[in-house]
Amino acid sequence: MIDPATFGRCNICGGTEFEAGFLGRLSTNGKKPSCVKCKSAERHRIIYDVYTHLRAFMKERRGLQFAPEGIFRPEWFKAFDFSAYGRHNSYDMMDIPLPEGAFDIVISNHVIEHVADDAKALGECLRVAGETGVVHVTAPSPSYRYTTQDWGFADPEKNEHYRDYGADMGRDLCRRTPGAHAVGVIGHDPATFATDTIFFFSRSEATLREIAQPLQRALFGCVVVA
Repeated sequence: MIDPATFGRCNICGGTEFEAGFLGRLSTNGKKPSCVKCKSAERHRIIYDVYTHLRAFMKERRGLQFAPEGIFRPEWFKAFDFSAYGRHNSYDMMDIPLPEGAFDIVISNHVIEHVADDAKALGECLRVAGETGVVHVTAPSPSYRYTTQDWGFADPEKNEHYRDYGADMGRDLCRRTPGAHAVGVIGHDPATFATDTIFFFSRSEATLREIAQPLQRALFGCVVVA
């Protein structure tokens, strides 16, 4: 939930100046999305806001992030590692060379749309997170179209995406991934007022309730997906 005192301000660095994003991109409501000071975009500020209320949940858990963007701080976790393409732990999300339960939280932001088999990737992340772990997933603007459109190849004209996710993203991934449950959390960017959805997947409904409760107290919209 947006605090009125933060309107028009970056909640990560406090910056108040914004510019157009990559290739002149504007937010869905026409506002400039990129913080001049820290270069954060809408999703970064929304995620940062959501995780402000999940610090107690994270502090005793081990985190693994695919394609880190600097939002998550290692000190928030009991332990933290990352996978960066061509640099460090360059894991294939569809075939992660780690044992079951190696981490407790697996995080990916704007990665799954680049993966050929998204259900297989989610299944692998759930395996690595273990029976009571959680997988955090975001993708570009799923709430702005009704259904997912998957064309089956990495389209160079769409930034190598295999698909554009729709509002059915969470439910469809749960349907195709055995044992998966999910909660969708709707956040608002204090700088542009744009909304975005973070999906938390888990084999454990109790874990999802543990995530949803502090967010509901903070007046975030939490939607049970499956």
